[in-house]
Amino acid sequence: MSGEPEVARTPEEGDETEEEEIKSSYKPPPEKTIEEILAADQEDESLRKYKEALLGQAQSGLVIVEPNDPRKVIVKKLALCVAERDDLELDLSGDLTDLKKQVFVIKEGVQYRIRIDFIVQREIVHGLKYVQKTYRLGVPGK
Repeated sequence: MSGEPEVARTPEEGDETEEEEIKSSYKPPPEKTIEEILAADQEDESLRKYKEALLGQAQSGLVIVEPNDPRKVIVKKLALCVAERDDLELDLSGDLTDLKKQVFVIKEGVQYRIRIDFIVQREIVHGLKYVQKTYRLGVPGK
């Protein structure tokens, strides 16, 4: 090791990288609307109160933060959090084509966290999945 920082980058348009899926045994529950969830088990008082507390504003109707956006999940920011350093943030609310040029430099052995700022609107989201890919000098990492 020469002490040089390691660079993680996204693959370019022409890169021939294989999509590797990690197999998971998790099966999300069947999708139900908020109305269906509230209508079920009405005779159980404690369950009804629990659902009302859990759903909050959503029980009175759809929670819509951005009316022109049909998505249920809107990802706003992605941040790389390293101790004793300012967070490196990617603003995902604008034009995404410029983000392909931006890289995070992560030194080998450094512990970091990824923070995702997002909004859920319209309905409950089932089985949300996050996939992270890292590259070292253009080669997919392990």
